Amino acid sequence: MAAKARNKRGQNVDRIGDDADSYALTREEPNKNRGAGWSVGIRRRGHRIVRLFKDSIYGSSEASYAEARAYRDAVISALPPPTNVEQAVLLRRNNQSGISGVRLVDTKSGEAWQATLMTKEGQKRETYPISKYGSAAKSMAISQRTRWLADLPVKHLAYAHHAEEVTRQTFEDQLTPATDVMQQVQISEQEVLARLADINARFDTDRPPRLKVRVKSYGKGRLSVAVSDGGQPAQRKLIQLNTASLAHGGLLVAAGKIQEIITEFYSADVAAWFAQEHAKHLLDPDRFNATAGLNVTLWVPRGLSFCAR
Repeated sequence: MAAKARNKRGQNVDRIGDDADSYALTREEPNKNRGAGWSVGIRRRGHRIVRLFKDSIYGSSEASYAEARAYRDAVISALPPPTNVEQAVLLRRNNQSGISGVRLVDTKSGEAWQATLMTKEGQKRETYPISKYGSAAKSMAISQRTRWLADLPVKHLAYAHHAEEVTRQTFEDQLTPATDVMQQVQISEQEVLARLADINARFDTDRPPRLKVRVKSYGKGRLSVAVSDGGQPAQRKLIQLNTASLAHGGLLVAAGKIQEIITEFYSADVAAWFAQEHAKHLLDPDRFNATAGLNVTLWVPRGLSFCAR
């Protein structure tokens, strides 16, 4: 049973493990602002990557989970975590020597240059007093840290089991020993952003298509019917009906026009789905209020046939 935790919005969420079925995936229950879904939350290369896959969009909890899991794997297969060498040579804000792990310290015998490196066995430390080595003390500290880095077994800093497995399979060729103490970057910031943009664009394309329908009266005897596919760019069509001589305020004609447009934008299959599942109650003459109108956004379920756009 997953333990309960709270996310940054104060919502109760399930905190689950680090295997392939659960790593970086969180189940979010519905609230007043949005419906239930599966959330991906992962940090890579200084970026906090978060994306919610709603049940209402993908049709079920199982489908949204599958999409969230695929998105997570796309991210961790495109962006490796940093290596321990990258972390070891990363310059901190308070660094004054220009070399990570090398600093000027005060000792009993005066100022000295000190080299340090944290390893699995503990922290290595070597100090070179300026009183003894003069101007060569800093170079000696840098050389010592270079030797330590060259002997350091390189590994990616992935701590969850699934992340480790994907990283090992995908990025093992990046594990090369350090050649110097200067800051190293495997992937530039521009490349990170480009890879994330590519992944997001791919999953945006895979998302089920939207259907927006608006029916409303903006004047006596006039009924406005608007349909859009919500695409990029969107297909839109607006029709104005003169309802003065039409039965039921033109709702039957409006329903027919909506089906025509949906068939044009999508297919007869999608138009029949809308008529059966939504139009019958949305445009029920006994309940429809033309002044208040209706304005709905629907997600077209997968499995229906589509015309080529």
